[in-house]
Amino acid sequence: MKCILFVLLVEVMSVVDSYRPLTNRGSIDLYLTFKNAKTMAEVPYRMCMPKAPDYVHATARPSNPSLPHKFNVTILEIKRGSFVVEIERVDQATGWDRMLITVDWSSYIGNGMVYQNLILWFPDAADRRVMNLNPASEYCIDMGDRLVDIVDKAMYDVVYNYCQQTIVFGSNEWARIWLGSSYNLTTDTVTQSNGKPGYHGDWWPSAPYRGSSAYETYTGLLLDIRPPSSTSIYYGMLNDLPTLARTVTQLCSTNLM
Repeated sequence: MKCILFVLLVEVMSVVDSYRPLTNRGSIDLYLTFKNAKTMAEVPYRMCMPKAPDYVHATARPSNPSLPHKFNVTILEIKRGSFVVEIERVDQATGWDRMLITVDWSSYIGNGMVYQNLILWFPDAADRRVMNLNPASEYCIDMGDRLVDIVDKAMYDVVYNYCQQTIVFGSNEWARIWLGSSYNLTTDTVTQSNGKPGYHGDWWPSAPYRGSSAYETYTGLLLDIRPPSSTSIYYGMLNDLPTLARTVTQLCSTNLM
C-alpha cells in the first residue's frame, strides 16, 4: 500500500525525529488453518509506516468469542508493511479447522525501550533542568505520556539500568528522575499513581526519610542514578518534598497497548 498522504507522512517523520515515541494500534481478521498446534502468518499493518517499527506486540483470539481456543503469539520478523508471527494454540495441543482469528497488535517507533507493555523513553537524555514534581509530570503529559511508576524489583532494575546506560552524564556524577509514585510516611508504603502498591526497596542510603516532623511532607519520589563507572553507594530511590525543585533528566513512559 502506497502512502499517498504526503503531509501526514511528513508529520509522522517529524515526530520520530524529535525522539517522541510513535505508537500505532490495529486489528485484523485472518482465516487460518493448521493441522498442528502452531502456524505462521504475515500480518499487514494496513497503514503507512515511516519505517519498520522498533517493536511490535500482538495477541490472537477467535473472532467468534464463543469458541474456547486460546493462543500465544511470537513475533518472528518485523517489516515496514507487515510483521510475521507464529501462532500457537495453548488451550490444547491440537490444531484447528479453518477459522477466523483476530490479531490485535501495537507497534512502537522511537528511541527508548519496552518493558512488558510499557515504553520508557527520554525526551532528551542529555537535558538537565530544574523542576519539582508537578512540572515534571506536566513535561511528560504534554507529550501524551506520564511519569514512570516502579512496580517491583524486576522493574526497578530495568528502569535503573536503562537510565544508567542512556543518560548523558558528561562531567556530572549523578542524575535524577521524578517518579509517578508517592510515599506515605505514616504507613511506610509506596503507592503508584493508579492507586496500586508500588515498589518499596532499593532506597538511597538512609532513605526513606521519616520519623521527624521535618520530613512529614516528603511524599514525592525520586530515583538517583550514578554513571556506570561510579563506585558510590549513594543511589536508588529517595523520598523528597514534591514542591522542591530538583535538577532532573526526566524519564517518561507510555503504554504500548
